[in-house]
Formats: sequence, structure tokens, C-alpha cells
Amino acid sequence: MNRRLLAAFSLLVLVALAGCAGFGSVTDDEGLEEDAEYDWDTDADATIDVGDDEYQAVYTIEGRSTVRLYESTRYGNDRPIDVRAVQFRYPDGTVVGMEEIEVEETRSEVYVRLPAEEGQLAFTSDSRSRNFQTDTFVDGSYEVILPPGYRVDNFVLATIRPGGHETTLNEETDRVHIRWDEMDADSITVRYYLGRDVYLFGGLVVVASIGAIIGLGYVYRQIQELKRRREEMGLDVDVEDDRDGPPPGMR
Repeated sequence: MNRRLLAAFSLLVLVALAGCAGFGSVTDDEGLEEDAEYDWDTDADATIDVGDDEYQAVYTIEGRSTVRLYESTRYGNDRPIDVRAVQFRYPDGTVVGMEEIEVEETRSEVYVRLPAEEGQLAFTSDSRSRNFQTDTFVDGSYEVILPPGYRVDNFVLATIRPGGHETTLNEETDRVHIRWDEMDADSITVRYYLGRDVYLFGGLVVVASIGAIIGLGYVYRQIQELKRRREEMGLDVDVEDDRDGPPPGMR
């Protein structure tokens, strides 16, 4: 067989095997049936309570019995998210778990089939520290609640996308609430920081500024030293004086 064809065939096989090996289930029955306490009494269509390494989401469901849960990747495709402690709350306040909910995972999403078309869906999933991101799964208003002590009011250390939001601080819980009255974006990104990080960042700026001043001073001294040595060696030529008069042979 031609060596080039053999190499191309081997590469295709490796890619296929890598793709199969990279697809692993992110949901399991034990995780789906975990216990969790959710705050169902919310006035937002989507409320996301962010913790240090996980978040709890409660979505209002209207006129649909299936919800597709996924996260977009930088490569333009979707992948399923790890969902745990899945629950559904009927309009009358009755809360049920996996005994009435069906969850099916594919290569690109997790399908949640609900027992009714009206109610609230809640689940728990993983979150990275100081950087929360999620796609938007329902229409309407959204509220993201940050962990205690974290802030978003410094534009250098924090990012909130999309715009059009309002932020409030609950003094009792020391938690920042970010709210969109009408979500018109496909995803939400919030990068936040601890309040004390501002002082650490300011200290780093001061140290960096002092280092820059010291460095500039050192460069200036080196330039002056080089200039002095050139003068001692008679290498300096006063160009401006030469321009003021005729050439030496014509004086």
C-alpha cells in the first residue's frame, strides 16, 4: 500500500478512536437522585445560586415538557453538562424527583423530560471558582447570585456579559445579585473576585510601578555613564555648532 495512503488511513483511525474515547457519560443515576434543597420562591424566570464549586439553578417552565441542557464550547459545538439532584415542582407546590423525570444524555446535550408542561425545573451542576458561565435555557428574566464576599464592581477584575443588567448587594447575606429583566443572549458569563483582591491588586500595581521607576532610573544612569565615557574619549561631535558656520576649509 502507498505509504501516504497508509499514513492518512492511520491518522483517521487515531482521530476516530480519540473521539470515541473522549465521549464519556457526565450523568449517572446516583447523581441524578441526590438530595438537594432548592429555593423555589423566586420572582425570576431563571435563578442561579452560585457556590464555590457548584451552582443550583431553578427554571420556570411554560408550555414545554422537554428541556435541553448543554454548554457551548470554543470550537462551536455543544456538549452535555453534568446535572445532579434533578427535581420538578408542580404549580401546586408538589415537588418530585427522578421517579417522575426522565433524563437522557447524548454526545452533545442532556435531555430532561418533565412530568408536566408547567412548573419549575431545578438541578445542581459544577462551577469554576470566580468564573461562572452558562447557556440560557428559558426565556424571560434571569438572576445570578454570587457566593458571599465576592464582588463585580471593579471593571479590571470582573466581567459581566451580556449587558443590560442590574447589580445589588444583600447586606445580610453579603451576596451580590445580578439581574436581567429580559434575557436576549444565548449565554451568561460572570467573572468575579473577592473583596480583598482589590487591595492585593492595588499592591501589585504599586510594586510594579516602583520596579518600573527603578528600572528607568538604572537605564538613565547607564545612558549618562555612556555619554561621559564618549566625552572622555573625544567621540562627541557637536552637530549643531557645525551647522552654524561654513566648513572648516572655508573659514
